[in-house]
Amino acid sequence: MTSNDRIETLKEKLYQGKVVYCWEHIGPDGNYSPIIRWLLALFIGLFLPIFLVMVSSTAMWSAGFWFCFVLATIGVLITRYLFLPDKHRCYHLTTLGIHYTEQDMIPEVAYKIVRGFAWVGIVVCFIAVFLLGPLALVGAGAFALMSFGMTNFQSTVNKSYVLVDERSVVFNLTNDSVLSFGSPKRETFDYIGTVFTSTLDQKTALLSHLQSAFPEIEIVEIKKLNDKYKHPIYQQDEDEDAAME
Repeated sequence: MTSNDRIETLKEKLYQGKVVYCWEHIGPDGNYSPIIRWLLALFIGLFLPIFLVMVSSTAMWSAGFWFCFVLATIGVLITRYLFLPDKHRCYHLTTLGIHYTEQDMIPEVAYKIVRGFAWVGIVVCFIAVFLLGPLALVGAGAFALMSFGMTNFQSTVNKSYVLVDERSVVFNLTNDSVLSFGSPKRETFDYIGTVFTSTLDQKTALLSHLQSAFPEIEIVEIKKLNDKYKHPIYQQDEDEDAAME
């Protein structure tokens, strides 16, 4: 049996195995991600309105100012909650590892609005072609194709997993509700991954179940996620690469 066949067999057993612990997590990726996402949303959402105010010399509290203010507010909210949404993850721990689903926390009304704009865009493209002739297809064609693709815009659920065994190393961020799994061999990416918990108590419970399911598993406490690369399993990989060179 090849390595890929073995991984596929383990993956199948992972999803069929008995669940010993399950939990949910709602939120962004990591401890500082909310701040970063809001900063990105503010930068992207405010860029165009501020530019319009500067080039048009719009007076304070005028109609143009309020238009730009509303445009900026909508842009920030759309960027944050549609393009940089939080995640809803459902985790399941078995005796072979962890499998979980991940879904964007986007309200269903947002999908309906986007699908509505897509159909409006398609109608506008057809009207443009009818009024302006075939030359309109140069610009309207690409927009129409994009609109057709967005008519099926809907929520999707992604499935992921992390295989775990006695050789796995669990890196426990002491000041965060995050666990990162590592493997002694770099090529076994199926044993590498990061899982999130909602609270530190939930993480403690998960660690307890991990130790019960895998008594010899190694748990290493770290302060920063990048500190895991100081562990011998990563240093060993670097030494092997240097020796090959």
